[in-house]
Amino acid sequence: MSVVYKNTKTLSFDDFIRDLHVSFGLSPSGLATMWDDSYGKCLVHQANDLHHAQLHPGEHLDDLVQKLLVILERRLDFDHVFAEKPNVIRGQSERTVRSLYDWCADVLVPAASVAFFGEALLGMNPELVDDFHAFDEDSWMLTYRYPHLLARKMHHGREANTRAFTRYFELALEDRPGACYYVKSFESRQRQAGMKARDIAITIQLFYWVTNANAYKICFWLLAYLLHQPTTLEAVKRETRGCFVDGKLNLESLLRSPLLNAAFDETLRLTSGAASARTVVAPTQLRSKTLRAGTKLLMPYRQLHFQESVFGPRVQEFHPDRFLGDKSPGSTPDFKPFGGGVTYCSGRFVARREVLAFVALMFRRYDVSLADPKEALPRLDEQKPTLGVIGPVKGDETTVLI
Repeated sequence: MSVVYKNTKTLSFDDFIRDLHVSFGLSPSGLATMWDDSYGKCLVHQANDLHHAQLHPGEHLDDLVQKLLVILERRLDFDHVFAEKPNVIRGQSERTVRSLYDWCADVLVPAASVAFFGEALLGMNPELVDDFHAFDEDSWMLTYRYPHLLARKMHHGREANTRAFTRYFELALEDRPGACYYVKSFESRQRQAGMKARDIAITIQLFYWVTNANAYKICFWLLAYLLHQPTTLEAVKRETRGCFVDGKLNLESLLRSPLLNAAFDETLRLTSGAASARTVVAPTQLRSKTLRAGTKLLMPYRQLHFQESVFGPRVQEFHPDRFLGDKSPGSTPDFKPFGGGVTYCSGRFVARREVLAFVALMFRRYDVSLADPKEALPRLDEQKPTLGVIGPVKGDETTVLI
């Protein structure tokens, strides 16, 4: 894999991005502008640099995470959680039952939407998140180029999101304050290149997808595993209680919490379906094989995460303690939940922060337990293609009492 990562001359990820631009509906003129390198780096590669500046540790990530924490606290307050009429279980009138998967999605996706774009995006497009989920549920069909006839729900969600982002970028800047560094910087460069609002909307919509498609699923699985392991759950609760100072969450303390971070890594090990894709643009020698130009190269990582020689026994089960101690497999080249090389996911830092913050805030504010202690852990939907975190089988659920 390291040979593939280092070879950026004859092994390219660009075709995959170009295909996504076309599938999302980028106009021919917009596509040409995004890939024009006549005056240096094309806009696509500039976007990658801006991703790093925004999402890697530094001032821009710090600013974004501080906004996220404020919004998470607001979306986890009592009035918001119980805004809808509660579905009360007989004999449990003082508690509410909720789908854990829906709760994670209802909090994290809108919170990230506001943190990245300010209040205007959701304010003028209240159906944005629902349309996003309609698209994301079957987004794999887009990469497989399913026609509208066979993927109506997915295409409807994508097109609705495109309209929402177009309306957003048609607004004057002063009417949509609060956007993050990446959104403001990339939009500015695109407008300088002459791109129209709809094409800008489509390219930013891709960013919105990749930054929102995984965090709520990681959060769901992490909480589902913990709720099915009461001893580990109580240990995590004790650990996170020490991360609050005068009632405020101390993020640095949270990031140093060994058990919670180990549980996060173990969740990724079990649920990540990450893979890297490359196009061979010139004959390339890989050991004894010669890859011809035009060949598509796919490197799935999931199989690596189930090696007993690396991760220890019972690799099919959730055991966070395998990531504790000096010999944690988290630092080995066999642990790749976020891919690697030029496609090493820039969102890995913000994902850890928002998920850990959600867990800590939720356990501090609410007594959460399984509605049915006998309810089985949901199954991973491994039949559905994904390049990120695998979702649960449709119909499988973790229902919680709050």
